Amino acid sequence: MSDVDEPSSPRLRIATLNVRNTADRWRERRELLVAQLAELRPDVIGVQELRRRPSQVRWITRHLNQSLALEPPYRYHSTGKAGLWGLWEGIALLSRLPIVARGSLDLGGEHRVANWVRVRLLDGTILEVHNAHLSSRDEGLRDKQARLIIDHLATRGEAPTLLVGDLNAGPTSPTLRVLGERLRCAYTLANGEEPTKTWPTALRPGITHGRVIDYVLVDDRLEVLDAWLTFDRPASTDPTLFPSDHLGIAATVRVRPR
Repeated sequence: MSDVDEPSSPRLRIATLNVRNTADRWRERRELLVAQLAELRPDVIGVQELRRRPSQVRWITRHLNQSLALEPPYRYHSTGKAGLWGLWEGIALLSRLPIVARGSLDLGGEHRVANWVRVRLLDGTILEVHNAHLSSRDEGLRDKQARLIIDHLATRGEAPTLLVGDLNAGPTSPTLRVLGERLRCAYTLANGEEPTKTWPTALRPGITHGRVIDYVLVDDRLEVLDAWLTFDRPASTDPTLFPSDHLGIAATVRVRPR
């Protein structure tokens, strides 16, 4: 279970990972992904680029639960992309905490969507976690998608809120400035700077430039205690085999007392 200092201040481990669907040696890397996910043991993780048929998130969740044998087990909320693309790919949130509400948001271009869950913490506090995969090609569209998310968050009430995901935008981009109206980067708060990159790993050879495009973002009702790169170790027998072509981000956060 999550570490807890006292009933009024639960600590939570939140994470994000783009899994690169079933491309790039999936059958070779899938056990590595599950092993590092089991080691991380997040309370909630947002996952992007999931194959829908057959269900990749179902496979990951089943094998994760078999590995850990936790009670209660991980459960997931999966959302397909908008339109017919939803038959092919989607996003999901996996949670060890009870999910008390769930939903999704059409981001209005490139079939992109966000989804969200409300989870109940050990002390009864409700936390809302949003997960998004923004446009990879159109900066203007990406900024509009960020605005849709910010406008949506404004309607969600007083629950402490996080946004995780592959935002396809750099830390100084207009997209992050829009999201910065309500949210702050957990990694920067914990470390004073962004990581060198979150994409790519050696799973995608030949790409010479790295980028920071994956984030855990928190609102001011959450305190960030730590944040780090994860899913960052290759297979012991193959230095080019990583869980994904993305690195993950994980953070330990705590709900601020009222």
